[in-house]
Amino acid sequence: MKRNAYALWMLLLTLIVSITVLPMPFQAETMDDPAPIIQPETPNGKKVLFDNTHAQTAGQADWVIDGAFSDFAEGIADNGYYVEEFRKNGPLAVEDLEDYDVFVIPEANIPFKKEEQDAMITYVENGGSIFFISDHYNADRNKNRWDSSEVMNGYRRGAHDDPTKGMSEEEKNSEAMQGVEGSDWLSDNFGIRFRYNAAGTVIADQVVDPAETFGITQGVSEVTMHAGSTLAITDPEIAKGILYLPEGLDESDKWGPAVDEGIYHGGGVEEGPYAAISKLKEGKAAFIGDSSPVEDATPKYRNEETGAKKTTYDGFKDADNGELLLNMIDWLAEDESYENFAEVGIPLDEPSPFLDKEIPENSTEPEEEPWSTPLESYDWFDPATFAPGSFGSPEDPVAEPELSLSYPSVLPKNELFTIEVVAEGLNPGQTITGYNLGVYLDGGKQVAKVQNADGSWPSDYGYSEQFSLTANSDGIAKQTLNVQLDKNADGNANVRLRKGSTNVLTNPALIREAEETVKLSIQEARALADGKPVEVEGVITTKPGLFGGQGFYLQDETSGIYVFQHDEQFRPGDKVKLEGVVTTFQGLKQISDLKQIDVIGESELPEFAVVDKIDDANQGQRVTIQGEIENIVSHWNAFEFDVRNGENLTRVRVDDRTNISYEAFVSNYEEGEKVSVSGIASIFQDTYQLLVVDEDHIQKTADSGSAPIINPIPDFTTFDITESYQIPVDVYDEDGDLAQVIIEMEDNTMENDISIEPLDYTPGNYEIKIIARDEAGHVTEEVFPVEAILSLSELDELVELGEDQGYLDEKMEKRLLKKAMDVQTAKNEQARNGKWNALVNQIRAQSGKKIEQGYIDYWEMPVEMR
Repeated sequence: MKRNAYALWMLLLTLIVSITVLPMPFQAETMDDPAPIIQPETPNGKKVLFDNTHAQTAGQADWVIDGAFSDFAEGIADNGYYVEEFRKNGPLAVEDLEDYDVFVIPEANIPFKKEEQDAMITYVENGGSIFFISDHYNADRNKNRWDSSEVMNGYRRGAHDDPTKGMSEEEKNSEAMQGVEGSDWLSDNFGIRFRYNAAGTVIADQVVDPAETFGITQGVSEVTMHAGSTLAITDPEIAKGILYLPEGLDESDKWGPAVDEGIYHGGGVEEGPYAAISKLKEGKAAFIGDSSPVEDATPKYRNEETGAKKTTYDGFKDADNGELLLNMIDWLAEDESYENFAEVGIPLDEPSPFLDKEIPENSTEPEEEPWSTPLESYDWFDPATFAPGSFGSPEDPVAEPELSLSYPSVLPKNELFTIEVVAEGLNPGQTITGYNLGVYLDGGKQVAKVQNADGSWPSDYGYSEQFSLTANSDGIAKQTLNVQLDKNADGNANVRLRKGSTNVLTNPALIREAEETVKLSIQEARALADGKPVEVEGVITTKPGLFGGQGFYLQDETSGIYVFQHDEQFRPGDKVKLEGVVTTFQGLKQISDLKQIDVIGESELPEFAVVDKIDDANQGQRVTIQGEIENIVSHWNAFEFDVRNGENLTRVRVDDRTNISYEAFVSNYEEGEKVSVSGIASIFQDTYQLLVVDEDHIQKTADSGSAPIINPIPDFTTFDITESYQIPVDVYDEDGDLAQVIIEMEDNTMENDISIEPLDYTPGNYEIKIIARDEAGHVTEEVFPVEAILSLSELDELVELGEDQGYLDEKMEKRLLKKAMDVQTAKNEQARNGKWNALVNQIRAQSGKKIEQGYIDYWEMPVEMR
């Protein structure tokens, strides 16, 4: 369409001022508000219009030019186009479109009326262009039984002749459904049809040569898909595929919640194009089967059903997504006189193969629609029911609560228990509604019944009935739910809170039978999770009450632990048997909630064990640390000092309740003095400490000989994860009595040399700890930081190592090698980042399927790309 006079006027106007009109995020807006526009800085005289009249902001979608399609829209404007959002109360008409070169339809969720379809055909036949952006089957954002592929095709799957099949009378009589007819509209006019398949995370890398795509695929080698559909060519003279998924796909590559096999024809050309173009008389059309490569992570509106904030995918900058999309706009905006592809001499496609169920008249509805029951308060056709802060609602968003769940660390499957839902940050008296809760196993099986408000219990396992929470004067709301589990359930599970069908909060849980108290050693008891009942025996090693209440430390031949209790009758040396529950307080593992404690004898106190440092291995035990005093500090209820032993620095705490005098200590000891300090190995929050209980347990020591000297590791601050290293360690002992050199790095222990093999470590920062001991008992520790990196030049090596070490097979190795080399040879930084994202997304998508779990951990961004 030619609009030269208008284009000239816009050029003059833009030379005077360049303005981007963007409403504030999450501000209430309706069809009656002015539509956002983006003015180009350097106008090319052409205009692009984005539809927002067919539920483009329903559910988690936010496909508007100042929301989650803003990267795309701004990229179009950067190329000189005037960009505007289309808003209207009423059907789309040809007059609405004729002033624009390109009409973009992002994932429509309300079906087009027959008059709107006719208007679009007239617009295209007269020289306009349309870009259809669809998604996978069952991406029904507003739960009206129509998803975008059905809207664009013109008919519902399993309801070809009845657009309102399954709808309520209110839905059928709504303005949105008036004038809607079922037909094979897209195929009849554009020679193409969106399939109702649903591929998962796949990299489309079968790219048609730019010479055969009018240059649209120039600079494009990969485009990402994160749950999408392909198309089928029905008339090759006017429709052509330009981008395809890889060959060799199967059901494992489908989108997880797909309602059928998801992959229809094994990928490749047979599966149909992921992106395609069409020519209709003087105009054109383009198509893509997923919104993910178009969207970005800046949603504007709230969810129109629930009012929850949205999360969108940052896909426009992935791989070559943006390159393809902007090339499509350029091609669509160019006026060309040919009416079909046969006229221009490019190779024509073959018609796509079809399954019988893909024939419109033969299609069936695999599962009952909609895929989830909408909230009772929400009608997809009536903006008056939309949640505050969503597009169409005149109300600003309500305060967003901070939600949490409180439940036992182990969910008992053989008895009733409670789950408390807490909402904070509300306005006093505010009520939030529509919540429901369920418990499911890994894999999705529901295993909980939640008691109804009337006291009855549901007959089946699943999500609870919906409930509300009302805030108190402090803005806090609570709801306690009674829960029963399937007695056959066991193992890892998840507790999920939803609003309607939208996931709000998911926390892990563990399902087990309520356990009988088990008699264990203290070491075994320390290894238990909090909440576990336990019975232990041991010797009391501290006077009750030295550290609060009447608590004491208990030790057996395996370990030690703190016992929190309130009985005054016990004393050090008592051998006791007790039953309680394992808990943790301020980092300290303890036994509390005692059911029983009995003195069963007397015993000598365990000997103090000499250790180099306080850590998890000696918690709760009587130990001795030797070294120099540093950092003496007095507090109102205790005094503390540090003991340095080589690189180890141990905090020593002396509580006032021990009756050890700070004044007496500082009169006898000073910083730098060598001492031997005995006490109980403990911890407070994140700080390990030694608790002294007797003044005789602090003794001066004589100096005997010198400690080993550890020299710095030369030129070893980074190492590549794909390489092998053997680095000698230089340790010298002046007395000539060096006994042992240990090197610790992460979970690996070495002697004398640092030894690193390929893929021993994932990228990240590590510490190499070298511990040298001599025959006299001197210990020296040195810690050297080192960074494990992935280099750009080693990406192909990392792929090959993945196959060598069994993370992937040869077929996947070849696929990833190509993508790795694409990253290494990318022409610029933007292209390299895009190809890197595509490579990592494919590895992540195939993790646990065709690639072993854990391999993705090696794929941190190469150091040259940071």
